[in-house]
Amino acid sequence: MERDGLHVSRPPLFKGQNYELWKMRMIGFIQYNGMELVNIIKNGIPTLIDKSGELLPFESMTVEEKRVCQNNAKARHIIMCALSEEEMSKVHAMVSAKEMWDTLALTYEGSKEVKRNKLTMLKRQYEMFAIEDQESIQSMVSRLQVILNSLRSLGSTISQYEINDKILRILPAK
Repeated sequence: MERDGLHVSRPPLFKGQNYELWKMRMIGFIQYNGMELVNIIKNGIPTLIDKSGELLPFESMTVEEKRVCQNNAKARHIIMCALSEEEMSKVHAMVSAKEMWDTLALTYEGSKEVKRNKLTMLKRQYEMFAIEDQESIQSMVSRLQVILNSLRSLGSTISQYEINDKILRILPAK
């Protein structure tokens, strides 16, 4: 089933632009392929990696460790299939899917300090948000949604009540 260039059996392609949108689509794609993969990307596989950063020998792993190793391989494969050649060159040598995911996040979202600064800027944009002269309500709501989605992607949420109140307060009297 293909829609808008997306396919349920292929991960969304990332070419170095629109990281937040790609990340949102990737999370959905990875969840669709199994919540255990989300867990691998979130928590990593530290017990399966030796001090030199290599995977432990497969033969010495327990059945459970082999299952975790296989899920890591699936998650790595999904990430690699979702990246252009240029983006893949940044993470292809990494052993864990978590390391790959975190490297992309750091590259395109920045450090915690950068995220905090982005969050402060977006909150300020939200607070100062107003309808522009001759702007349609639909256009205004679309602009507001971009700010709200960016805030959500950085972990900040605003209740639907606050959003509705904001919209009602900024609408022109006419």
